[in-house]
Amino acid sequence: MTVVEHLAKPEKRSLADFLKLGWYIFYLCLVNELMVLVLLGNLAFMMYGGAAPQVVGCGNISLHNAENVCSDLRSLRSNNSCEVRLDAQFKSINYEFELVCEDSLAVKNSISIQMFGMMLGAAVLGQLSDRYGRKKVLTMSIAGVMVSMAASYFSRSLFEFNVTRFLTMFFSGGQASSQITFLMEVVPKKHRVWIMTVLSTSPNYIVLAGLAYVGEDWRNLSLYISTAAAATIVLLLFVYESPRWFIQKGRLEEARNVMLAIDKWNRTHTAERAKEMEIAVEYERQLFESMSKKKQYSFVHLFYTWKLTGYILTLSFTLLTASLLSYALLFNMDKLSGSIYMNSFFFGSLRWFLNAIVGFVDFFIPKAGRRVIHHITMGYLFLSLSLIFVLEAFGIHAPLLVRITTLSACAICSQLFLVAGVATAEIFPTAIRTVAVSFTQIVNKIGTVIAPHLFTTALFWKPLPYAIMISLILIEVVAYCFLIPESKGTMNDLMPPPEERIFAMRSREMVTLNKADLEAQKLTAES
Repeated sequence: MTVVEHLAKPEKRSLADFLKLGWYIFYLCLVNELMVLVLLGNLAFMMYGGAAPQVVGCGNISLHNAENVCSDLRSLRSNNSCEVRLDAQFKSINYEFELVCEDSLAVKNSISIQMFGMMLGAAVLGQLSDRYGRKKVLTMSIAGVMVSMAASYFSRSLFEFNVTRFLTMFFSGGQASSQITFLMEVVPKKHRVWIMTVLSTSPNYIVLAGLAYVGEDWRNLSLYISTAAAATIVLLLFVYESPRWFIQKGRLEEARNVMLAIDKWNRTHTAERAKEMEIAVEYERQLFESMSKKKQYSFVHLFYTWKLTGYILTLSFTLLTASLLSYALLFNMDKLSGSIYMNSFFFGSLRWFLNAIVGFVDFFIPKAGRRVIHHITMGYLFLSLSLIFVLEAFGIHAPLLVRITTLSACAICSQLFLVAGVATAEIFPTAIRTVAVSFTQIVNKIGTVIAPHLFTTALFWKPLPYAIMISLILIEVVAYCFLIPESKGTMNDLMPPPEERIFAMRSREMVTLNKADLEAQKLTAES
């Protein structure tokens, strides 16, 4: 069979098509599980590390049953220098540094600083992974997490804690941006969804709850996560660089060598497959040469037409809403009744269960598209948060109801991240798909920076945080219903025609067309 005949075959034309589920992928899943644990350990660290303790007294005076603990504590502190007595399920930085009542705002600021570090790390290290390789930057990021978390263990003040945690989250941002891309490029296409669902952050909330329970304080938890990062680095030594990254860089021989090595590890290597890979390398070479000549696109092209502008702004706002709601509720979980460990266990289990249900429905019910999942999710969030708003507004004491409603609302938020992410990939043309994902993720990270302060608005009016969240939900639902079409089963490959550009009409008006004036016609067409 000639090279031309091979290239005409629709199957296995790309090197990536040779990836199969085998021993190497199973090993990669093990490595990914540890990486997800390390990543979640840092993302949700302040759920435990920033947990507010209960003020039980000041000196010999008990405040256990006081109606306004903070007011009484402020009064006692102004009259004498009594020692604050605290009680906590988990010894957080609030507990160790006695950051209670008004002083706890410093912890909210700390969380925002950490989240800003993650946003910065995702932007900086994410670019480096495109340039120097997924594995290199991933390994460097996890090594940075390991060292920073170990350094955090020795923090003697809130300032030192903030510095070490900022560095930790900076490297976590790099890990997050590189890890997802790396996994998507190596795992076979038809196995991506279930692997991403099973090995997600959801079950690791349960693992993290166990580590926090055993550790009992934030210093030990830091050390446990640092140890997990060290183990991850050792396992990463036996992982190959992404063959897709080699292909994107035009390093096709290295891509072929990696594919052959993976094939041998998977025990799927045959002489016939090796020959097919040679043909695929030639195809990739021709594809790389043709792609390198194509026009490069930037963030500006996301606003190329009114329709694309509506898409990017709405989907970005969806992710902003999701991150605000999810992280605000997550970092306020210590205020709920019951055990913080059992709350985390219930939250992780429910989140995992919902992911499995959505995956099942998406696969077996074709009519259940992105809009259906979005509307059900937002409908539940609206009802649950409205219920808590009413309870808070009328001073109704129902701790168990608030606990269940809050945890379930926080868990279902994960579906918003899924819907927005998948819809972005399906709606935007291939040429600007990666740029669109990057833009929405930047907005998503902005939400994580703001989220810790959402519940501080309760100082002005107790139900105010829920009123803000309900307002965001209503605005998002209206925008999504009117601007985002159903995208399930679609994949847009073509950019809109030039005449649909936002400024195309104005450009045509500025050019006076004359059938004999070929240059004017050319200018109008290019506009």
